[in-house]
Amino acid sequence: MPPQGWRQLFGRSVMAVLPPFNFLTLHYVYFIATPLICSIIFWGSANPLRSISYVDSLFMCVSAMTGAGLNTVDLSSLNSFQQSVLFALLFLGHAILISITVLFVRRSAFQAKFKGISLERARKRLAQHMVGHGFSLDPIQEGNVSVEPHQAATSNDATYGVKNTVTTEAAPAESSSEALGGDPIQWVDDDQITLGQMKARQNHHHHRVFPMVGVGARLDLNNHPRDATPRLAQSEEDNLPSLKGFIKGTQKYFTSKGSIARNSQFYGLTPEERERLGGVEYRAVTFLLVIVALYWVLTVLGGIIGMGSWLAVNHPDISRSNGLSPFWTGAFFAVSAFVNSGMSLLDANMTAFQTNAYPLLTMSFLILAGNTLYPCILRFIIWALRCLIPNTPTWATWRVTLDFILDHPRRVYTNLFPKRHTWYLLGTIIILNAIDWAGFEVLSIGNKEIESLPKGYRVLDGLFQASAVRAGGFYVVTISDLRQGLLVLYVLMMYVSAYPVLLTMRNTNVYEERSLGIYAHDNRDDENEEKPSPNLVIQLIRHHLLGRQDASTPEASRSYFVHQQLRSQLSHDLWWIALAVFLIAIAESSNYSHMPVAYSTFNIIFEVVSAYGCVGISVGFPGSNASFCGSWHAISKLILAAVTLRGRHRGLPVAIDRAVMLPNESLEWAEEEDAAMRREKSRAWGSDKMPVGSV
Repeated sequence: MPPQGWRQLFGRSVMAVLPPFNFLTLHYVYFIATPLICSIIFWGSANPLRSISYVDSLFMCVSAMTGAGLNTVDLSSLNSFQQSVLFALLFLGHAILISITVLFVRRSAFQAKFKGISLERARKRLAQHMVGHGFSLDPIQEGNVSVEPHQAATSNDATYGVKNTVTTEAAPAESSSEALGGDPIQWVDDDQITLGQMKARQNHHHHRVFPMVGVGARLDLNNHPRDATPRLAQSEEDNLPSLKGFIKGTQKYFTSKGSIARNSQFYGLTPEERERLGGVEYRAVTFLLVIVALYWVLTVLGGIIGMGSWLAVNHPDISRSNGLSPFWTGAFFAVSAFVNSGMSLLDANMTAFQTNAYPLLTMSFLILAGNTLYPCILRFIIWALRCLIPNTPTWATWRVTLDFILDHPRRVYTNLFPKRHTWYLLGTIIILNAIDWAGFEVLSIGNKEIESLPKGYRVLDGLFQASAVRAGGFYVVTISDLRQGLLVLYVLMMYVSAYPVLLTMRNTNVYEERSLGIYAHDNRDDENEEKPSPNLVIQLIRHHLLGRQDASTPEASRSYFVHQQLRSQLSHDLWWIALAVFLIAIAESSNYSHMPVAYSTFNIIFEVVSAYGCVGISVGFPGSNASFCGSWHAISKLILAAVTLRGRHRGLPVAIDRAVMLPNESLEWAEEEDAAMRREKSRAWGSDKMPVGSV
């Protein structure tokens, strides 16, 4: 084999092992590297030296970073510096702070692209000026960019058989007239390829060992078209009745002849119209960056001041009995609640506040505002701002920006959903919390510890525990004293803790079909033609008893997507939990032989599910204020730390999610191809309506 062949083989082998460079990969690297670095600092700052083992130090840092909230040592026994390290990790691992970073990176990418567009315009004008004066120019080069002065600057967006270019609008904040007027600028993206090149790539495609695309997504997904599907003429679109009521125009945001399809997909746009769309998205990302940052800072500050001041004024003795500052204890409570960690500097967690309404209500609000209800609250804030904007020409840009965010939230942000999905999310959270509260009240009948509380506070404690058990990680009553049936309910709720937001996020992804691979050489239509349709009885059995859907019909495609995502997530979660329980049960066999009740399999399952759900509730261990895992062997703690890392990443979007991708990637290809594919399927179905999603 020639040397070049060996180099190619070696390169392919390396690429097969290394994960691709995308949002999920960076997320894993960040959540692995940060706790490793901080664990060394945490371990080295122990007083006396080495009073805490490195395994415990690593576990504590991973638990704080992931929001798992389990603690193998008492937090009150740590020195102030170690507590501060955990306090900082609670911030660094919070999902909202990471989303702010994503918004900032995407905004910077937009600005970099605008700068490149301005440079391209200047070079083009210079080339035209010099050619007009009779000069003969060689290609103008700058760095690795080569521009031919006589090269055509237009692209044919009516077909997919040619190479298109990615364009975006010049920064509206810098020059709105430049964005809307003048010659169109073609931003050539190196990531774009022709269909012939794409097929050649597919013929030499190698699957990676770590694909890092997200649960429920194809292992070989990308944003490039896979089939040459011609765009239908406008007259042909008008003749398709199934598209009526499904397509909306873009005139609300900018003037164009393009259309908006389900899940906020813009298609049929010219390069100039793509520029205007890029400008609108840039303003939306910039606005959300400010709003989300203010929401995060103000909510955290309000919680810190509120809880710290209340504890310092009303019950300073509770903190001082643990050798802690009252204000610092309250501030740690507030931050831990907002990031849904459940870590507490008090050994008894929240049990000392069973009959105090203010901390229970404040902590409940912070728990919901920092996680499950965050998308609902954020959309309400943006909707309220939109209602307050006056209907005058001066505020026209703001109205367009806010309308775009409310109408197409998943194009700009991961945790902001359309109106209908937001209501569904709110209803799901209310129902799940109501089940937790009812279970607490009913299954605690006969429990002397809970029945000893006044009836009003018993209801309030049940509501707090209901909001904390699915993500918050705090407990207002001793978990080990609860009935077995209630503990089983808590295991189920911790297991599905991330599902409402997770499924809503994936259900509203702009490229949901592409992430599932429905539009990737599926040949679903050919298979359906050969396969006879089942009779009515079989359809009823599949739909109502088995929960199965036939994705070949437009009415069932939405259910098919949700069921597919749910099945993928459930199966992926289950084997992680089962494997961890199996390995930990083997490692703790010696402890089980001495204390079979304390080290029961159910207690191990409870701890593992709590860690995987990043909840933090634990059944505890007799004679210890730490979590149950604090009494485990070192190998079991390391396994549980890996479980918390994996559980923290189950709520992330797939790699092809529009809201985590940079604008210089070839997203327009995917939108145009998906729209063409959908039109072809609509014509084949011959139905009166398309699958309805969010627009």
